[in-house]
Amino acid sequence: MKYIECEVPEKVAYIIVIADLHYGDKSFSTEGKNKLLGYLKWVKETPNARIFLNGDIYNVAGRNTKTSPFESNGSEYMEVIDLFKPYANQIIGATDGNHEARMIDMFDMSPTQHMCRELNIPYCKWSAMVRLKVGKRKDSKNRWRENYFLYLHHTRGGGSTVGSKLNRVAKLRDIVEGVDVLCGSHNHQLAAAPQDVYYPSIQGGIKKRRIWMVDCGSFLDWNDSYAEQGMFAPSKLGSPRIRFSGTSHDIHVSL
Repeated sequence: MKYIECEVPEKVAYIIVIADLHYGDKSFSTEGKNKLLGYLKWVKETPNARIFLNGDIYNVAGRNTKTSPFESNGSEYMEVIDLFKPYANQIIGATDGNHEARMIDMFDMSPTQHMCRELNIPYCKWSAMVRLKVGKRKDSKNRWRENYFLYLHHTRGGGSTVGSKLNRVAKLRDIVEGVDVLCGSHNHQLAAAPQDVYYPSIQGGIKKRRIWMVDCGSFLDWNDSYAEQGMFAPSKLGSPRIRFSGTSHDIHVSL
């Protein structure tokens, strides 16, 4: 687990969690690419927006994988770096997914790690804990109006229904506690669910806090893909946009 601190001095911050591009796969076609470029353009025009790359950015097709290397774009490893380079100063970090894990298992190296080095961004390997500071106080150099914590993991396993896919994100609560947002990917579902939990306060009494569980979507076409073959329901393409207030402890997730 990698710990990262991110500071956004404005009164509101946004994080776009991008995952499951499978860059190089034939199903990452015009619709998915245009959708991705739309997000990147918005981030570039929004100084208080940040990006996190949550695994399976690369396709990593091989002779022993479900995806044939002869059906992939062989230049994916350089093109991904060129794609994200103009936005590197707004990227918080990146994790590996199960597709990058193919290369780690075979050669003990990750294309994500190489990308992070080229872009000078944190490489988080399997998961990241992000502390997001929003709303810089003018009366202090080191104080922030709001602090948020996010835990991001590509996850593994899942099911065919929206509920079963969100359950994999909810399982991340077995790993960490005290976070505001749990972000998972892998299952190509775009979904979000809030949950209120109660806890005892050291000041006395009982307090309530809200946790968001967010499934971070994908950019792959459904038609003529393994998703169609496997009878998986088509999902909306894209990424969640998570809004964090710097004036009150408030989170809003847009899908």
